[in-house]
Amino acid sequence: MFPKKTKEFEWVRTGDAYVLFDPVTNENFNLDPMSFIIWLQCDGKTSIDEIVDLLSAENNQDIIKAAVSGIIERLKQNGIIK
Repeated sequence: MFPKKTKEFEWVRTGDAYVLFDPVTNENFNLDPMSFIIWLQCDGKTSIDEIVDLLSAENNQDIIKAAVSGIIERLKQNGIIK
C-alpha cells in the first residue's frame, strides 16, 4: 500500500502538535508529531513498509509497524490520506 495525501494542506506547529488546515473547507486536523511525520511521507510513492523502516530502530519494527498502521488508518478515516 502506498498512502497518499488527499490534498495539500496548510500546516503550522503549535507547541507539541501540528495543525493541518484546509483553506477550502476551513477544516482543521490536529496531529501529534509522529502522525505528522507519517503524513509527510504519504506521497503515493512511499510504502508503509518504507515508512516503518524510516522510523525503526534496532529490533522494534513490529511495534513501529503496528503504530504506523494505526496512524495510517486514523488519517484515512479523517479523509487526510487515501
